[in-house]
Amino acid sequence: MIPESQLAFDSFEKVRVWQEVAQALLRKYVERYYTFRKREWELPHLEYREIEEDDPNFPSVLRVSSPEYGYRILIEESQNEIVEKLTELKAAIAAGDLKNWEFRGIKAIWFGHHLYQPLLYLEGGVVEISPAPLNKGERQFVEDLKAFLEANPDYLKKRDLYLLRNLSKGRGVGFFEASNFHPDFILWQLEDNCQRLTFVDPKGIRNIGLEDPKIAFYKTVKEIQQRLGDPAMTLESYIVSNTPSHVMQKQWGIAKAEMLKRHIVFQEEDKDSYIGDVLQAGIGVEA
Repeated sequence: MIPESQLAFDSFEKVRVWQEVAQALLRKYVERYYTFRKREWELPHLEYREIEEDDPNFPSVLRVSSPEYGYRILIEESQNEIVEKLTELKAAIAAGDLKNWEFRGIKAIWFGHHLYQPLLYLEGGVVEISPAPLNKGERQFVEDLKAFLEANPDYLKKRDLYLLRNLSKGRGVGFFEASNFHPDFILWQLEDNCQRLTFVDPKGIRNIGLEDPKIAFYKTVKEIQQRLGDPAMTLESYIVSNTPSHVMQKQWGIAKAEMLKRHIVFQEEDKDSYIGDVLQAGIGVEA
């Protein structure tokens, strides 16, 4: 795929480019080989586990003695106003006063079905938040899910629903089968002693190929379900795209209907329906 002009022996400066190409290819090969061997070792050991209160997927700051659960926010010393507002937010959380809060690009999102409160969203670089705050697409997904449940109160009469923001970097749930893919959210639905677990990843897909492991994860997750063999558990996966379907139709050469079959939904153009598609994957009920 490299243009022939880049491989022509007409400049010593190109040696540096060839070196970078060789290193990139070698890194990719090693990563794939390692992933293959790790998957081979892990397969017999996969199992379902309950999430405990000290699960590493909850926001925490590592201390010498033990983790301290919560967010860590770094602020310039001169930003006294932000410090004051964040102190107010911390007090409100401690008092259980869960109300909308927003200041200087920092937003606290309260969603009662999420496993901890609040979720933080950051627009701009006025502070540094750890674990990483929600990005725009992730925030929109949470708000759209919240709006759907408020508009369809009967949906929760038959089932329980829980959401968890999935962390990365060794703390969240990742899948080596999909190039160490860490979906952004884990969504549980419990109904009649059966559990449906959906991995949801809001993202832009403009620079992702049709055969990318993240795109194909909707099939991979069903293979994992089959291997684990629990008839009371169903696994699903969805990509929530903030890239318009017409852009991907030109890039991939397939119709939007085919993308929907691959569990790719579109956050903006299908704002009124995509949450319902994600929630009802694999079942025949109506909200």
